[in-house]
Amino acid sequence: MDYISANDERFLSLSDSDAVTAAVKVAKDNDILRVVIPRVNKRTNRAEWIFDKAVLLPSNIEIVLDNCYIRQADGIFDNVFRNENFYDKNSCEKDGEQHNIVIRGVGNAVIDGGNPNGLTEKTSEKDGYPHIRWNNTILLHNIREFTIENITIKNQRWWGINLIFARNGRLSNIKFDAKNNIPNQDGIDLRVGCTDIIIENICGQGGDDLVALSGFKGGDCIKELYVPWRKDDICNIIIKNIMGTSVRHAIVALRNQDGIKLHDITIDSVCDTSHNENGNNPYAAIRIGNKAYANKRFSILGETARIFVSNVHSYNQYAVMVNVTLTDSVFKNIYCSKKSWSAFSTKRCNLSPEVQGAKIHNTVIENVFFDVEEKSPDSIFNFFYYDEKDAFKNVIVRNVFTNGCENVIEGNGKDCIITENIF
Repeated sequence: MDYISANDERFLSLSDSDAVTAAVKVAKDNDILRVVIPRVNKRTNRAEWIFDKAVLLPSNIEIVLDNCYIRQADGIFDNVFRNENFYDKNSCEKDGEQHNIVIRGVGNAVIDGGNPNGLTEKTSEKDGYPHIRWNNTILLHNIREFTIENITIKNQRWWGINLIFARNGRLSNIKFDAKNNIPNQDGIDLRVGCTDIIIENICGQGGDDLVALSGFKGGDCIKELYVPWRKDDICNIIIKNIMGTSVRHAIVALRNQDGIKLHDITIDSVCDTSHNENGNNPYAAIRIGNKAYANKRFSILGETARIFVSNVHSYNQYAVMVNVTLTDSVFKNIYCSKKSWSAFSTKRCNLSPEVQGAKIHNTVIENVFFDVEEKSPDSIFNFFYYDEKDAFKNVIVRNVFTNGCENVIEGNGKDCIITENIF
């Protein structure tokens, strides 16, 4: 056999998630690499699979979601898919690293988080609740060679896909459908130690950031989930063809503090699809850095570097927002229309000064087209610094088409900016 079906006669007496788990075990024991979850659940004769516990994935496994609809059971605290070594005692060791894990949808494959279960970051590990990570739809840690593709994740109970110390992987053709009825409904989060990963063809709506790279040395990433034999940088990431939105946050967000380095990131083709719908207003298409929080210290110059961003279509507020530090980076082909405020900013309106400003060196911003429907409450470029750590050096802004906008560059650091060809 080249695959095992979750509808195999041997599993019909089991619950839906137990049937898939049993199929995975048979596949592992018999060196079969593929498990298929069909559209119709033979046990119930319904086109629905109810998961009341996570399916644990071994190395060398491909889970095929064949036009199936998976829904999490009400009131449970668990993931839908998690790598099997996650909570083992050797999960952070070299011999605990897993490899070759594939979750692939065929046709219309949907994973639905269903109804909220009360577990949030505020209730995490309080009053009998487990850690918030139990609410990730897909949770993978200390893995290499992995693929997640061709699926829809909706109503996620926290982040849809959470990767920690993951390398050499691809996330492709994934749609998110979150309503922002639960805090922090991110789509994809790459965390400490993620490297050599392609994120492509992502669409839909995140309740929080649609795609996020989050490097923080605190919480579970410095305690039970830290992999000491791997570097903890987030690097060599390609993010391309993002056609989606966030209800009120960023579409693509990059944040690193506490000495975690974030570098060599390519972001190409990000299109905000919100069209300024009521209640759907992402504050930034691209967000880099955040002074609002850090566990130990903010990043210093050189720890956020070589970020290459191109082809950004922004309809709301800020196309690109940068805080904390940035160096040796390029932003080009930025298109601002409809309700956009700014093409590039180190501030955000209505926030206190201490969480704004940036130190930016050796960076080019070019080919900016600003054509909005009404007068912007802000300038096209905002270069503000708010404390002695903020500064601008060798920052070039060139080839800007303003459509007659009067406020082109503002900020107490604007005299440090080199401008060329402002029309």
